[in-house]
Amino acid sequence: MQINAKTKDVVWNYLGIFFSLGAQVIWLPVLIHYLPPDILGLWYVFVSIGGLVVLMDSGFTPTLSHCMTYAWSGAADLKKHGVVFSSEKSEPNYALVCGMLATCRWLYFAIAMAATLLMATLGTVYIQRIAADYLSWQIYATWGLYIISTFINLYIGYYSIVLTGIGDVFRKNKANIVSKGVFLLLGIVGLVSGFGILSLGVAYFASGFVMRSLCKHYLLHVHHFDDLLQEYRHQTAYPKRHILAMMWPNAWRDGLVTVTFYLTGQATVLLSSSFLTLYETGIYSFSMQVINAIIGISCGMFGAYIPAIQSAYVSRNRELMRTLYAKSMACAFYLSIVGITIFATIGIPIVKWLRHDFTIDRSVFLVMACSIYLMARHRNSACFISTMNRLPYTFSFIIFGVLTIICTYVGLAYFGLDLWGIVLIPLMVQSLYNNWKWNQVVNHYLQTTEYGLMKQGSEILWEIVHKKWAKILAKK
Repeated sequence: MQINAKTKDVVWNYLGIFFSLGAQVIWLPVLIHYLPPDILGLWYVFVSIGGLVVLMDSGFTPTLSHCMTYAWSGAADLKKHGVVFSSEKSEPNYALVCGMLATCRWLYFAIAMAATLLMATLGTVYIQRIAADYLSWQIYATWGLYIISTFINLYIGYYSIVLTGIGDVFRKNKANIVSKGVFLLLGIVGLVSGFGILSLGVAYFASGFVMRSLCKHYLLHVHHFDDLLQEYRHQTAYPKRHILAMMWPNAWRDGLVTVTFYLTGQATVLLSSSFLTLYETGIYSFSMQVINAIIGISCGMFGAYIPAIQSAYVSRNRELMRTLYAKSMACAFYLSIVGITIFATIGIPIVKWLRHDFTIDRSVFLVMACSIYLMARHRNSACFISTMNRLPYTFSFIIFGVLTIICTYVGLAYFGLDLWGIVLIPLMVQSLYNNWKWNQVVNHYLQTTEYGLMKQGSEILWEIVHKKWAKILAKK
């Protein structure tokens, strides 16, 4: 069965992302006003450590999403590489779907337990080392809540992954919007009431619980997975051992790739906290969060189209894959330019006005934005390749990810580089290979070029805008 990206899926995907950005527009100024830069920097260290342990499930998350899409599109079985193709009218393979859910239930519990133990031991030791002058009952309570939240998010987090895999981007984003609203409400109330960083811990815990609970509700009661699990609970065609054997070859590769994403992203926050002040770490982390939010919005269309692209691959519809990819990449390019330009010209002065000691260097911000966009671009290409259940980019991502961290460490430790070193070194290292190689691979598969891809995408977007504008004028 071909999964189609409905208009409401795209709209709600953008609503989810725009709500996240809207929350940031309200949230970040509140953070700046009620938390000093050093405490804000400490919170971002919490987030970075949490991101590190979450890597334990990183390999299974994209692999599960891909495999769920294959099963929902009617694939007869999973393969270690590639997929057993189906016709466009094939029905979902419910036995395979239920076999995968049964496997995930115990797999994610084990991952969540291991991650919790790591955070409670090694993570706590690291926090005590870098924040010795700030430790208090509030810091420890916030860290404890963050650990508990991580366990919950990992253990029942696969429900949101499955929703995406079956193409229900609509309800997945509804859950995301509600959870972001909970985070925003509790966080602001807590900060205004004077609870400081503890407010962030409570808000993070509540929002994660709401997100996972809603996704579970949609899956079990809206899509009737409770009935499916009951009907296929005794299926033996797809045992746990078989599913893990089929998922593992790509899961460990996906895991290593996600580690490299961490090395070129959140790991730099830990490096900055080790060599720079918590104040500088707060400025750097804030800038990264803003840029990631803008580029996340820009890539929203691609996120909504991933299940449809995967399903088109199962149905061997390459023309549809090219159309969806061209449109989403052109949209990401234009929205990134607009968003970064607006924040650089208007947002930075507003931040300075809100808190005079929170100074963002505009030139550093723009170079960082360029670096993050180029990495997002080639990661989107890698995500496209992974829809075909192949990961040829694994080792280049690992090599250049490790090289990025080594070069950044050397620059900070032995050459005294500051924020410029953290920003420029990843850009230079990734531009040697990854920033262009995997875009080229996708374009070759789609029988186009980067220029041709952007031209096709621009033409599709212009046609959409022209039709919408014509309808508006006709109504007048």
